[in-house]
Amino acid sequence: MEPVKGGMLATPPDSVQEIFKKADPDASCASWAIRFAADLDGIITVLSGMSNLQQMEDNLSFMKEFKGLSDGEKEVLKAAQEEMSRIPLIPCTTCNYCSKVCPENIGISGSFTALNYLTLYQNHAMALHQENWLVGGHGKKRAIDCIRCGKCEQACPQHIEIRKELENVANAFDMKKEAHQAE
Repeated sequence: MEPVKGGMLATPPDSVQEIFKKADPDASCASWAIRFAADLDGIITVLSGMSNLQQMEDNLSFMKEFKGLSDGEKEVLKAAQEEMSRIPLIPCTTCNYCSKVCPENIGISGSFTALNYLTLYQNHAMALHQENWLVGGHGKKRAIDCIRCGKCEQACPQHIEIRKELENVANAFDMKKEAHQAE
């Protein structure tokens, strides 16, 4: 499921793209993700969502006569994984256990996804769009509305400091309590 992680691995951060382009300038970043999934033991089918004909043609070009990854390609993937791990992302898995116990109905995982987009791509408009859709668009309250009760942190299997990270979200998107309440 989701070999390209909802499209995020098709356009990884520049530092990761550079690793892939240096290894194979003609290969798309999406191809690295799909080939990684296809090379795992026991995999017979990889399903990848595609949005246009170009993406379909790209997928067919490297999967038509797929051969497993070479040792060199596996090293490239390892270097890309190491580079990704250097990026300080919130390790939220969107299990939403936190949201189930939140008395304020805060869109915690959506807020974290948006902040991770901002961290990865440095595109404030895109990240804010994600926050608007994943939080407000799903009837959840914004990070600024957190009352800091801590129930979410007790439920989080990832042991994320949710209150601190929600404060980071509010700061990153310049949320103001009084301005938000006036809406």
